[in-house]
Amino acid sequence: MITIHRSGQYRFYVNSGYNLEPPYICVKHEGHVAKFSLQPLALQSNNGFSRAELSRIQQAILDARDQLLKHWANVRGTEGEKPGGELLLHQD
Repeated sequence: MITIHRSGQYRFYVNSGYNLEPPYICVKHEGHVAKFSLQPLALQSNNGFSRAELSRIQQAILDARDQLLKHWANVRGTEGEKPGGELLLHQD
């Protein structure tokens, strides 16, 4: 897991092993996890977040979407190339 953004209580991350997926972001807080595609922004899965929380998360993603897409490209790199680290916040 590579954390690329934090907003309040939410940690936004990508799984480094999935190179063929279109841009997405996973969100985690207190054992709850949701996954959103970034283009277009859409909920792909939810495990435990309420509708109100999902709305807050979706707004946080919208507010940071350009930055998240840049992070996504940076974390992914290109095939055979190590991703750069200047935008990386934390790797678990």
